[in-house]
Amino acid sequence: MSRIKRKYRTIRQEFKNELYAAIRSNPALGMLCIKTYTASRHRDHIHQIWGMSVQHPEFRKEYTEKLIGKCLTGRDEIFHSLYFAAPDLYQKYARKIPEDLAMGDALGVAYRAMKDK
Repeated sequence: MSRIKRKYRTIRQEFKNELYAAIRSNPALGMLCIKTYTASRHRDHIHQIWGMSVQHPEFRKEYTEKLIGKCLTGRDEIFHSLYFAAPDLYQKYARKIPEDLAMGDALGVAYRAMKDK
């Protein structure tokens, strides 16, 4: 286990337990976690396509003419979503757990809670 994961182990466990209880009482929160994760993967995909287009000028020209502005991208962080859906969790854990670790934990907890339902 990496030092970073070990450093945040206890607070991440508390976060997972509280998020699990919140998702069990409100399944829409679980769906929000899953959709936030999906949105972040879509945004990463769009960035990768844009990065590859630098090597292909024809593709870049066509992409900018036809697709720029057609797809919506916005903020896709888990703590941004929790700010509106579960403000108590946001207040307690924002800036205490790295965003990537929190996103993975939230996704895992959401799948587990929805499977247990």
